[in-house]
Amino acid sequence: MGLEERVEGQMKGNMSLSEKIALHVPIYKGYRQKNLRRDEDRAIRQEVARSLENAKTDLATVQRGTAGSLELMRDAERVRSKADKYCIDVKKAAGGYSGLHDSVKILESELDCLISWDARLIDGAVVLKEQTAAAIRAIDRGDADLKATLREIEKTIDALMEAYSERETVMRGFKE
Repeated sequence: MGLEERVEGQMKGNMSLSEKIALHVPIYKGYRQKNLRRDEDRAIRQEVARSLENAKTDLATVQRGTAGSLELMRDAERVRSKADKYCIDVKKAAGGYSGLHDSVKILESELDCLISWDARLIDGAVVLKEQTAAAIRAIDRGDADLKATLREIEKTIDALMEAYSERETVMRGFKE
C-alpha cells in the first residue's frame, strides 16, 4: 500500500459518523470528497517538507565537513541553498483551492493528479536524503571525491525543483 492510499485511508478513518452519513447526500458528498483530496495533498506535501528538512540537516553537516576546502565549502553552500529554496517552495505550495470566481478551477481529477504528483515528490525527497546520508559517510571515511557527490545531490535537487515547477504551472492553469 502506497503513501497515497495510507493517507486517504487515514483521512476517511478520521471522519465522524455524521460525516460518513452525509457522504451519501449527493451535493455534500462531492464537496467533502474534494476537501478530503485537498487535505491529502497538504498531508503529503508536509511529509515531503519533513523529509527535506532532514536532508537539509545532513547538508549542513556536509558543509561543516568541507571546512578544509574553500571550493567544496562554496559547492556545499550552493547545494544547501537550493535545498532550502525547494523546501520553502513545497511548504508554500498552492493547495488545490479555487474560489467561486477564480478563472482557474481545480477539479477533482486535477486534485487526484496533484496527490499522485506529490507522492512522487516524496520519492525524490527520500532519494535526496539517501544521497545526503551517503555524503556524510564519505566525509567520515575521508573520501576525496566529495565534489562529485555534491554534484549528484545538486542534480537531484535540480530535477526535483523542475518537477515541482511543472506542478505549479499546472496548478495555475497554464499547462494541462
